Amino acid sequence: MKTYKTAIIGMRGIGGAPAQAPANPVLGQIVPASHTANYAYLPQTELVAVCDLVPDLLESFRRDFGETLPNVKTYADYREMLAKERIDILSVATSDHVHAQMTIDGVAAGAKGILCEKPIATTLEDADRMIETCERAGVPLMIHHNRRWEPEQQQARELIRSGEIGKLRLVIANLGGPRALLFRNGTHLIDLVCFYADADPTWVMGDLDDHFRDYGPRYAGSGGRDATTDPGCSAYVHFNNGVRAFINISKSAPQNFELELVCENGRIRVGRNIGEVWRMSPPWQASVSRLQPEQTTRINLLAAIPELIDMIETGRREGTSTAQDGRRALSIILGILQSNVAGSGRLDFPIQDM
Repeated sequence: MKTYKTAIIGMRGIGGAPAQAPANPVLGQIVPASHTANYAYLPQTELVAVCDLVPDLLESFRRDFGETLPNVKTYADYREMLAKERIDILSVATSDHVHAQMTIDGVAAGAKGILCEKPIATTLEDADRMIETCERAGVPLMIHHNRRWEPEQQQARELIRSGEIGKLRLVIANLGGPRALLFRNGTHLIDLVCFYADADPTWVMGDLDDHFRDYGPRYAGSGGRDATTDPGCSAYVHFNNGVRAFINISKSAPQNFELELVCENGRIRVGRNIGEVWRMSPPWQASVSRLQPEQTTRINLLAAIPELIDMIETGRREGTSTAQDGRRALSIILGILQSNVAGSGRLDFPIQDM
């Protein structure tokens, strides 16, 4: 088995959080959430370097992973890290608005694959620079919209694609709680809307939270660190295959992440700890069952990283969460901002940076 040398830029949260033991040790280890923990867990990867501007985060890395990853080098300057280390896979896990140049510099330094946190960027210009650079170099760029790798989401989409409950007509998507942020976590919800719609958006209408009425038409957040700088919203999106989506992202709503997928002959509710299917038959009869995905050994980053390795080895560019998928979600987010500024009116695609 070939071993891929990896490095991470950004050690806060999803970048560097340690794996945790479950409350009941009989159940083994909790699936690691962070890039660091996953690279440490997977036998086909060797983490060689990490980088962050904050010294305390590098100190936390040494404390949490010093025994299991004693040879990993730490850097405060990612350019120095790229210059000194020979890297096959680069994880970009930094603030939302600084992904582009790090990705471009990673490709220039010889990285064979890029795993970038969501959202792909905060401007379409940055997203396009990332995509163009990676495509020109033949480097796969994967966006970590991790819910695409959840077994429930995969099974729900397979059920829709099978036609068993008819064509998908409507998606109702809700995200609530203090981290219901349009860019940082709302991108997960909007990306899943696109995942199920399986089409390109044609127009959007957006309405931001009342105290964000003057926000936009451009990103003005803090990279995801301060929830008070990232708005919630309500939005309506129309796709070119006729699917319609209602999206609500609200910090004032109870904590929740859920989608309702309304088809011609049934509907599906899917989200965290939710997976229900209603199959309708005339007259007004319904049978209810649960989504029951198979137990798997790959989920989230434990699925994303091996898939990225496969893309490197085979040269294929179609994957579970591509750069174009990330760009599509970003274009809807920016469309919501621009519609809000224009009085929440209809805004047609393609969206341009303003």
